[in-house]
Amino acid sequence: MGVGAQTGGSRPHHYRENLLAETIRLIRKYGIRPKKRLSQSFVVDELLVRTVVENVQPKPSDIIVEIGAGLGTLTFELAKHGSKVKAVEIDPALVRVLKDRFSAFNNVEVVQGDFTKMDLKGNVYTGNIPYHVSTPVVFRILEQNYEKAVITVQREVAERIVSKPGTREYGRLTVSVNTMAEPRLLGFFPSSSFYPRPKVAHAVLYIKPSRIEADTRILEDLLRAMFSQRNRLARTVLRNSLERLYGERGKRVYSNVFHLVPEASRVFELSVQDFHSLAKAVSNNIGA
Repeated sequence: MGVGAQTGGSRPHHYRENLLAETIRLIRKYGIRPKKRLSQSFVVDELLVRTVVENVQPKPSDIIVEIGAGLGTLTFELAKHGSKVKAVEIDPALVRVLKDRFSAFNNVEVVQGDFTKMDLKGNVYTGNIPYHVSTPVVFRILEQNYEKAVITVQREVAERIVSKPGTREYGRLTVSVNTMAEPRLLGFFPSSSFYPRPKVAHAVLYIKPSRIEADTRILEDLLRAMFSQRNRLARTVLRNSLERLYGERGKRVYSNVFHLVPEASRVFELSVQDFHSLAKAVSNNIGA
């Protein structure tokens, strides 16, 4: 757990009364109409903001990329520690708000655009991620050279990322993320942590880079093929998948790697390490 983390589902709501009031005031002042297509809701939960900031631990030497800066609530809390903050926002209306609010801050750079299509360098990535782009944003972060990421995502996405083999949530996303990173859950937060209130609950994730070596192309091909039949016996699915991916050569590869899969295991029961070992063995055999 990170600093100040709470994971209990019955956690009392912690709101700073003036944070909600300030949010409503800013929305009215700038004539903002939250857009459902962009999953626009603004954080009004002080505990959520504090959880993010205390786990980011912003320092003057940091370059922090904040994804989906919105009205700038988190931006302000990060910037006051002296960190360089690149506040990314896709909505031109909110970009105007941010530029106005932070015009006197020489350590805040407001960047308009889609984070998933940008190449923004930083050592820390954070933000309250719009739930309709949670997965692509996570993978875009993982592609960067970074020290850590502390992000708020849809609870369902977070639970899938940190799930264990054999559970309903465990799947391709779990293995893909855990190949490139070490994620851990910092806490759950209700939908009322945001205004306007969305239909989904949220969770804060702490992510740090992983040192695991993997042939990501072969791994992703295997994951895509095998998790399409997640409940079947893993060896059977592996054989069919390798033949479909590599034809006759796949049969030879299977005969050399099948022993890495426990005989009675279903696909969704294989561990992240099992998939890593398989991908490495397949890579070695394909190249042989």
